[in-house]
Amino acid sequence: MTRNKQIRAVLLAALMVFSVFAGSIAFTGSAAAAVSNVSVTESTVEAGPSASVSVTLTDDGSGTDDYTVWLDDGDGVFESGEVNATFTSTSDSLVIGDVAAGDYNVSAYEGAPSTGTTAESNASLTVTSAAAPDFESAVHFTDGTPQVEVSFDEDVATVNELNVTAGDSNLTQSYTTTDGQVLAVLSNVETDDLEVTYNVTDASGNNVEATEDVTFAPVYVANNSNNTAYKGSKVAVDAGSLGIDVEVEGADEDNNYQFAGSTGDNSQIFVFDTEGRTLDTYEFTIGGAQDAEVEVRDLGLEVAVDDTNITTDDDFEGTVSANAGSRSIDVVALDSDGDEVDDATDSFDLNGQGEADFNVGALDAGDYTVEVTDTFSGVTVESDTVTVEKAADSSSDFSSSVITEQVGDIAEITVTMQGTDEAEVMIGGDNVGYTANVTVEDGNDDGEVVLLFNTYDVDSMSNTFDVDDSDDDVTVDDIDTGVTQTLDAGDYDLEVATGGDADNVGTLVLEERSTDSQAVWTAPTGDDADLTEASDVYDAIENSNLTQTDSVANGDVVVHQVVATGLEGAYEMDSLDTETNLTIEQTNPGPNREAKVLNDSAATVIADGENDTYFFVYDLDNVDATRTEFYDEGASTKYDVEDDDAFNATFTVLEGNLSDVEDGEEVSAEYEVVAPELSLDADPINVTASADQSVSGSATVAPGTELTIRVKSTGDTQPRFLKTGSAYVQADGSYSTAFDFSEQKSGDEFTVTVSVDAGSADDVSADGNVGDVQTETTTEETTTEETTTEETTTEETTTEETTTEETTTEETEEPAETTTESSTPGFGIAVALVALVAAALLAVRRD
Repeated sequence: MTRNKQIRAVLLAALMVFSVFAGSIAFTGSAAAAVSNVSVTESTVEAGPSASVSVTLTDDGSGTDDYTVWLDDGDGVFESGEVNATFTSTSDSLVIGDVAAGDYNVSAYEGAPSTGTTAESNASLTVTSAAAPDFESAVHFTDGTPQVEVSFDEDVATVNELNVTAGDSNLTQSYTTTDGQVLAVLSNVETDDLEVTYNVTDASGNNVEATEDVTFAPVYVANNSNNTAYKGSKVAVDAGSLGIDVEVEGADEDNNYQFAGSTGDNSQIFVFDTEGRTLDTYEFTIGGAQDAEVEVRDLGLEVAVDDTNITTDDDFEGTVSANAGSRSIDVVALDSDGDEVDDATDSFDLNGQGEADFNVGALDAGDYTVEVTDTFSGVTVESDTVTVEKAADSSSDFSSSVITEQVGDIAEITVTMQGTDEAEVMIGGDNVGYTANVTVEDGNDDGEVVLLFNTYDVDSMSNTFDVDDSDDDVTVDDIDTGVTQTLDAGDYDLEVATGGDADNVGTLVLEERSTDSQAVWTAPTGDDADLTEASDVYDAIENSNLTQTDSVANGDVVVHQVVATGLEGAYEMDSLDTETNLTIEQTNPGPNREAKVLNDSAATVIADGENDTYFFVYDLDNVDATRTEFYDEGASTKYDVEDDDAFNATFTVLEGNLSDVEDGEEVSAEYEVVAPELSLDADPINVTASADQSVSGSATVAPGTELTIRVKSTGDTQPRFLKTGSAYVQADGSYSTAFDFSEQKSGDEFTVTVSVDAGSADDVSADGNVGDVQTETTTEETTTEETTTEETTTEETTTEETTTEETTTEETEEPAETTTESSTPGFGIAVALVALVAAALLAVRRD
């Protein structure tokens, strides 16, 4: 090695040693000054004027005590526009303020980084948009101390203002804050509408101020307590702490109500609304333990208005009632839009009986209701609609200027009114020897009153006049007459007045009465119980359950229809039996025997006075007879109605108040009593094994009588069967019904039995047989098939023609059998033989 090489070697070695030493120093220096970890107490922070995040740093060395912490946009490099702060310790807060929402890093560097310096450590942070606390609920309740709980959707850091007001009065005494709950103590329980005005700020400095309505929950329950509530009120369930689950369940097994909810994250009050709930006990499970019960009762709050149609001159009045006395009540009028009417209110306490009247005063024209509120429970009820019309000048009139009726009937005099609900009516005058003055009142505000004038009894202060509608009223002012009972036929003046001034006049024309006709009808036995008023009779006629006749089956119902005018007044006075007489006398008593006379008092009288028609209804099963001139209730021997008895019914209007005819006016009708019998149209009854097989017959019982028809298998028929049907006797005495025999087979045997559902007619029976189903077979169809076969045979061989002739002979002798056992369509015997020969020739050819 030369000297130069030695020198270079020494220098190279020295350089290597220095490089290693310097690198060691540089490495040691970087490890001594670095932030090794950044942590934040919250991974999400809401932006806001004072939004900040708590930051903790970990320093692995002993460098400077100052650190730079910044909100990094995610690239990990310090930039001058990023929010930053100098920490003099490893724990402090970084105020981020109203930065844009997004995902950031909280980055740190020991010392003062320059732009572009890479962070020594980072922690993730999400910033949400700035939002002020959102109001959730405000509930007024009392646990002995009146309180209002105000709940927000996030924690409240500062309460700048909180006032609970009733009108102009601030009831707030003090308040406390827990997370997002502000609990205010009030000076008293207030049932009137409350409002809460608040100004609150969250931890990020976001502020909100507003005024909200307060919900009043008059009933309070908490752990291990119970209470009662009126249906429609609200219950405050106090869970004792925030964010507690609450479950509600009806106690009764028939009550399937269940609800699972919670107080809310920032509330300890769960509100249970009893509106629409079943009357029952409700059990509350608070935080997993069944701790409270509330029994829901009915307050029975009701409101009734005095009149649904009033004028602007009238007050809107009515009555409030409840199932509890001494309740405080508020009443307010609502217009057709549901808005409260100014100065149309009333407030009062119910009396000890739970009742009180209200008056909200006179209102402008329009439609209105009143809303009634029990102030403590909050239970409300709304009235029917009341129509207010502008008051008009009063006037009255008759709907018809001439009213015609018959002497003894009830005259309907319709009085119309406008601008008033009262009118004075005068009937008659000095020139006819009868004057009556009455006052009518329109009680239902329909603008009219139908005045009923009983011309049979015209001098009674209590019975002569009435009104058709029970809501209306009539007052008899005076009656001046020498008539003691019934008015004579003639024209009677009418006058109507309001306020003492005559408005209009009319005429009541009373015609002579008449006794016109009688007819006999019959109905099925027992139907007399269904005939109680005129509409029942007309319905029965329309439904063919009441039929005009001259023969009645023994045990059926008899109805005598009498047409006569002038009887309506006597009927209404229960005097028909003193003015008329119905005698039902036997016309065929037999030799040496007195005729039977039926007990006419057993008949029910049904009046249709408007149509001058009267029905006398009785069941022959329920009437007896005596052999005397008139029916004698005290006779020792009574007789039943028997088959073949014949009767003449004579209806008489007796001489007296309603008739001037000597011995009275009469109308008669006759009927014969026949045995109740059933019969069948055929014996035996032959049917086929198919549907809609008719069974028919006839009966002497009344049309409309229901029959039961049974078809029961007999003999060796298998399987056994029973069919049941119903039929009604028609006006001509016939009946029929159809049965389905499609499941039966030829040769099955059966018995048909017909019976009445009610009555004494004996059952009737007949045997029956199921026969073959008849099929359609025509010679023309068979001939057509034969002709086709002959044509085919002619084309083939003579032998085939001969065979065809034999087949034709058989068909001619037994066409039905030929049709039933016909060959395959399109292939006659000749064709089959030709095919057979062709097949044989083909086989020989192949061989």
